[in-house]
Amino acid sequence: MRIDHMTLDQKIGQMLMVGFPSIFYDDHIEQLVGEYKIGNVILFSRNVKDAKQTRDLCVDIQRNVLEHTGIPAFISIDQEGGMVTRIYKDATYLPGNMAVGATHDPANARKVAEIAAKELRALGINMNFAPVLDVNNNPLNPVIGVRSYGEDPKKVANFGVSYIKGLQGGGVIATAKHFPGHGDTSVDSHLDLPLVAHGRERLYKVELYPFKKAVENGVDAVMTAHILFPALEENKLPATLSYNILTNVLRKEFNFKGIIITDSMEMNAIAKYFGIARAAVLAIKAGADIVLVSHTKNTQIEVFNEIKRAVLRGEISIDRIDESVDRIIRLKQKYRLFEDPYPDESSIELLGSKEHQEIVREISLNSITVVKDELGLLPIKGQKILAISPEMTPVSAVDDKVTTKLSFANSFVERFGGIGRTIPVNPDRAFIDSIKREAEGKELVVVGTYNANLNEGQAELVNALLEVNKHIVVVALRDPYDLLKFKGISTYLCAYEYTPLSVQSVMEVLSGNHTPRGRLPVSL
Repeated sequence: MRIDHMTLDQKIGQMLMVGFPSIFYDDHIEQLVGEYKIGNVILFSRNVKDAKQTRDLCVDIQRNVLEHTGIPAFISIDQEGGMVTRIYKDATYLPGNMAVGATHDPANARKVAEIAAKELRALGINMNFAPVLDVNNNPLNPVIGVRSYGEDPKKVANFGVSYIKGLQGGGVIATAKHFPGHGDTSVDSHLDLPLVAHGRERLYKVELYPFKKAVENGVDAVMTAHILFPALEENKLPATLSYNILTNVLRKEFNFKGIIITDSMEMNAIAKYFGIARAAVLAIKAGADIVLVSHTKNTQIEVFNEIKRAVLRGEISIDRIDESVDRIIRLKQKYRLFEDPYPDESSIELLGSKEHQEIVREISLNSITVVKDELGLLPIKGQKILAISPEMTPVSAVDDKVTTKLSFANSFVERFGGIGRTIPVNPDRAFIDSIKREAEGKELVVVGTYNANLNEGQAELVNALLEVNKHIVVVALRDPYDLLKFKGISTYLCAYEYTPLSVQSVMEVLSGNHTPRGRLPVSL
């Protein structure tokens, strides 16, 4: 495909990536591809039912995009592993970044990525919005947390580069995110506009370091963060809209040759302060190649039209458009999408294979971390046991709802006996008092916590239980920082995620069947 033979609509369509609501190729995506020549698609859990349906959907997307644009589509997804898992039925449930980081072996990141690549390609997905390269050094971060490999920038870089090589070596484009770093924020950019106030020297030493290493090691895509960095951009523009950050730092200083993709422009950090369509124009002027608009059809059309108007009035030059389109087409050629856009029918058997399951089970087992066991409560023994855990609910807009029925307490009772209680994420005083009375006289109380550092009711419950029973085992089922909220807990474990895989691994450690080898990737 020669760029000089493409219409303006075709070019703009290549610079947009859109989502749609269905598990089939519906009227929403048909209109966008047919009328507006949109060339790239993002899938969410709402688009995924099972392996066969997802594969068929990807084939339909490619067939229609090719028919209407003549160019194969990037089909992307956020299959990070752990708490951000879009495909779970029929596929291998992959451990998330902090769990992998707790193994302290970057080779495990590559193994996870190689499995992800095989299974995504088998479905027809050719781009993964992973790895997260944010350095999580803020215990109050509501959106990154366990999605990060840890708090050490060099370690994050090593694990991230290992993941990138595994994913891209398997034929799936890796996307380093969220440039230049979402790790030290206490605000979720889905909800508002965060600010990272560190000076330039600190940003280069910590936040930017993993991204620089990713670029040096050939990452093909970078996703931008909707965050203010005053030390890098003084005009009160988030990174996504900043020429200084995207072009001067990432393109020129880091010499990045791949494609720059925005995070979803429908997030409040953009929509609330800049307007989505106008921000899309600013993002392209700043240096973005692909603008991501994940959800609303009218907004997606409005963004297309506003970009087109900006070109026609001369605000965005056609040379600037051609520059991005050239990068996009070259990357599609690099991954042989023109020759081989469709999944291999026989490769569907790779999904959830026994070999893949065994690899991730071993990684998950080796991630479980016993931070302390001062009273020797492990392995679990006794019969009069009370097991408690919160209902699993999404803690940020990026989370999926697929494991909401998972109960650590119920899983514990099935394995060890005792009584199980499911609690709200933020139990009130009456609920706490009720559980407290039930804990009196028990040989052991086992509590699974879920971001108790951000949910005060859980912290109050654990501290109240300590008043009536000192034999308490706490298992942190997401952020390891929960320990900071407890006064006098003697036994504390970290699982780093609340998934079927991690719960199974915790049970093996609690039973004494597996010697825990995980080490904290963050400071407590």
